[in-house]
Amino acid sequence: MKCLLGLLLVMGMVGCGGGDAAPTPSDSQATVGEPPAQAIGVDPSVESGIALPTAPPDAIDDAPAQIADAASAAALKKRGSRIERKSEGDEPVPKEDAQAKAALRAGDMFTPTDLVVRLSDDFEKDYPAPHHFDMTRWTKWKGDARTRNGQSVLTPTPPGSLGFTGIGTRKKDFNPRLAGTNGVEVTLAGYASGVGGSAELNKPEEMRLDLAWALTLGSWHGQIGGQPDKQKDRGVQLHLDLIRPNGLYVYLVRGLLPEDSEKYPKDGYSPGGPPGDPRVSHEEAVEKGEAFISAPCLCLATRVYRSEQEIQEILGRSHRWGLYLTDDANTVYWTLDAKVMDRVDITGYFNSSPESVPDGAHLTVSALGAKSCTIDDLVIYASSAEKVP
Repeated sequence: MKCLLGLLLVMGMVGCGGGDAAPTPSDSQATVGEPPAQAIGVDPSVESGIALPTAPPDAIDDAPAQIADAASAAALKKRGSRIERKSEGDEPVPKEDAQAKAALRAGDMFTPTDLVVRLSDDFEKDYPAPHHFDMTRWTKWKGDARTRNGQSVLTPTPPGSLGFTGIGTRKKDFNPRLAGTNGVEVTLAGYASGVGGSAELNKPEEMRLDLAWALTLGSWHGQIGGQPDKQKDRGVQLHLDLIRPNGLYVYLVRGLLPEDSEKYPKDGYSPGGPPGDPRVSHEEAVEKGEAFISAPCLCLATRVYRSEQEIQEILGRSHRWGLYLTDDANTVYWTLDAKVMDRVDITGYFNSSPESVPDGAHLTVSALGAKSCTIDDLVIYASSAEKVP
């Protein structure tokens, strides 16, 4: 099974993550106080038809993350996005002090007010054969995608196989050069877990991949690790891996640069990494809470949910996930139900390859390891043309 997981890592999903926050249930991870509305692993559109309630934004605690400087936050506000401070004891920020106090940080609530909607799909419309999907705006990256009961259901092909599935935007809907602020929000409504066609996944004593799911914002269709031109292509990715019995890992990553090898430590999945069990060195790197290389990614930030209660709070009900680039693609952050979870400075990453996103970038939504994965209400946002250089 370790070999299988190692293979999946190379393909771009499993084991890739890490960074400046690696909370566990015993320290800064969320403590939930109510049971999930539906058992984990159930795809509502396939199994039950039950609509999952969305957890309130404050249902999950935040953990330490890198804090942006005041200048970058002021630039974000100038481009038209509203930042709501969500911290105990904080008073409303006076306008005259906004530049000093508006630094976006973990725990803040972010809503894309005044950003322009570049693509919005509620997946309400059904489409005829052969595609059963809106192929004017989307392309099927791998596997199959269909609208069903007002949602999009992603399935690997053939059904039950251990394979990727996903959709990508047909157009580059984000700003040229990723100027200003660009982002996506989508509801992960559920998934149907399965053995994925691998006998190894039936061994309870071994690690088992139940779900890998990702949002990738990049110059190509697909995930980090699958760049057609690794010298030129650039992208960032938010992905989660549910690996039994280890836990649920949520990673914020970017692609690797040649100079990263000299700047960051490596885990055992990476060429030149420490010898021995690669999973052990990966877990050690995650626990250190620093950026590290887990090929094919530079792991910027990781959150780990170990207990079943925490996992069900995240995956047992609908949540809205967001991935944003701001400050002209020099800062990346992700949100959960509008709450900023991690924010990282990646200054120079996209600028190191100006030819990668001159006309914008694609979005890819993908999954692995499940019989099906269901998403809903996807929206792509970007700063308006008047508010970007």
